[in-house]
Amino acid sequence: MSRRPGAVLLDMGGVLLDMGASQGLPEGAADWRGRQALLNALRRHGGRLDLEDLDRLLFAPWKSQYERRYERGQEARWEPHFHRLRRSTGARGRTLEFLASWFRPFAESLEPMPGAVAVVKALRASGLRLGLVSNVPLPGTLYRGVLKRMGVASAFDDFRFSYDQDSRKPSPAMLRAALKALKASPTAAWMVGDRRSTDVAAGRAAGVTTVWLKSEYAEGPQPDFTIRRLAELPDLFAHGS
Repeated sequence: MSRRPGAVLLDMGGVLLDMGASQGLPEGAADWRGRQALLNALRRHGGRLDLEDLDRLLFAPWKSQYERRYERGQEARWEPHFHRLRRSTGARGRTLEFLASWFRPFAESLEPMPGAVAVVKALRASGLRLGLVSNVPLPGTLYRGVLKRMGVASAFDDFRFSYDQDSRKPSPAMLRAALKALKASPTAAWMVGDRRSTDVAAGRAAGVTTVWLKSEYAEGPQPDFTIRRLAELPDLFAHGS
């Protein structure tokens, strides 16, 4: 087993971004502010509705599908629910624009995990090819905007977000697609994540070396390596054989 990878695949939430207790979705005050912003955006585009309509026509039916994402192995799609919303309220406009309105207050609250920015820049400076492989419930472009604000988006050669890929970890499909894009063999690649049931499981299925960033998400396969802080990662690569 080599400790000198040619490519490193990184999870996002809990590794690069501090999502708190959320699953990458607005919650609490950020959700409330986002819904107000979404309602205003829909009204600007001709929609006739209130917050109760928003929940009934959009969020409640989407959530019922979202709760089946593990069973289906795919993220719940927003497009059919926005289609229903437009048809019922007369609103016009793009789904991504509306989702961005809801997501923005949450996005502005997100901060990098301790040491994440420095580690990503150090890995990139060392010549490694970097890929991001993340389960997310919204279009990846919204999260890429957060990574750009952090100053690390340009360090990545490839992005794989489950919403855009019609697959989610623990399936190895996104990892295999990322490795192909990076022109890296599994034996020369590492997967770093904070969830053993998804990140480590997907990495093992894809045949890459796995690193678990220790967290409360300890159920799942054993990783090849465990670190307590992301800042330990460069040394893990540098001092191996």
